[in-house]
Amino acid sequence: MIGAAPGTMLAPSFLTSKTIRGWRDGGILVLLHGLTGDIDGKKYEGQMVAMATNDDAWIANVLTYVRKAFGGGASFVTPEQVKALRLATKDRTQPWTATELRSALPQPLANSKDWKLTASDKPDGCESAIDGQPDTRYTSGRGQKPGMWFQIELPQEAEIVGLELDAQKSPNDYPRGYEVAVSLDGAQWSKPLAKGAGSGPVTGIEFPATRAKFIKITQPAR
Repeated sequence: MIGAAPGTMLAPSFLTSKTIRGWRDGGILVLLHGLTGDIDGKKYEGQMVAMATNDDAWIANVLTYVRKAFGGGASFVTPEQVKALRLATKDRTQPWTATELRSALPQPLANSKDWKLTASDKPDGCESAIDGQPDTRYTSGRGQKPGMWFQIELPQEAEIVGLELDAQKSPNDYPRGYEVAVSLDGAQWSKPLAKGAGSGPVTGIEFPATRAKFIKITQPAR
């Protein structure tokens, strides 16, 4: 920016934006209605204007690009998803604030310290997967092979809608394949709620809301 202090940005970087990289509805809602105010305590010179005059396919394509480009691995956005949110928020006339937007989206579970973790390989290192430290990570200690799995047991049942696997500090270690199943008792498991493959350091996995106490991610590829 001309006349701005060095390092001044019009908006947060796509590389770290929680709105872009997080739950897909956040980006859709911003493009439909705009975004104003501070973001994570920072002021930015630009304000995101509403782009709802563009059709559903245009919004879906733009969001898919910025979610998957720049090393991202978030899920695709479809025109059908845009259409549903456009209808659900058709009476909104004001841009979102960051706080208001996030309160309208699914929230990360806040009880990770109480999770019980295990894995098919090197289960003693599982805690590194959720310790909140970007410089540590869980590793199986060997290459990915079909049948490897990682399991989370929650302290009590919860409604979940997705997972995020973040390998940015070891960017080549994203899952070549994944299947996610859930259980209420650790014995009877659902059919896979989601199947797919990672394509970059951050893998966003989304599925219909379901109640679970146990969550298992299985690796079906090499």
